[in-house]
Amino acid sequence: MGIERIKLKFEESKDTKEIIGFVSRSSTTWRLRGVSEKDDCPKKICLLAPDLKGLIKPNVVYEVELRPMRTGHGFIVISAIRPKYDANIETIVIPKSIYQVRVIFGHKIIYFDPLGGNSPASRTIDGAEKALRGRDDLLDPEAVIEKFREAADRLLERMELDGYIVRR
Repeated sequence: MGIERIKLKFEESKDTKEIIGFVSRSSTTWRLRGVSEKDDCPKKICLLAPDLKGLIKPNVVYEVELRPMRTGHGFIVISAIRPKYDANIETIVIPKSIYQVRVIFGHKIIYFDPLGGNSPASRTIDGAEKALRGRDDLLDPEAVIEKFREAADRLLERMELDGYIVRR
């Protein structure tokens, strides 16, 4: 087997404090997929090549290239790149009930919900914008934030039309 490419999250080893990942091979497709150490499936360890040590963050998805170890007990990660996702922005309005702007990218959703948001990050435009600025996996963060602000302003205008008193 040669080099294989997959998406993988890493974690810190409890014993050695090294950054490691785990993969399992599907019995039907024979493709590798990233798994957690806690998963019950048969898995192999992925260790970082020496030139990647110190550059990889735990609990973050990377597109990696894996080379099998000579012993066959695992894989060596020879390259790791943070994927950049294009964002889709959608507005959901159910009058007098739901008013949301969602920014969807990768497997992540950041939302602005002035009525039902559970935290300042989801109840305020500035909070949602701060959450977006904190992401380093967006393809064009400034353009996404600009589109988000436009959609959020239109949402607040719609709320005012529906009779809500909106503070800006």
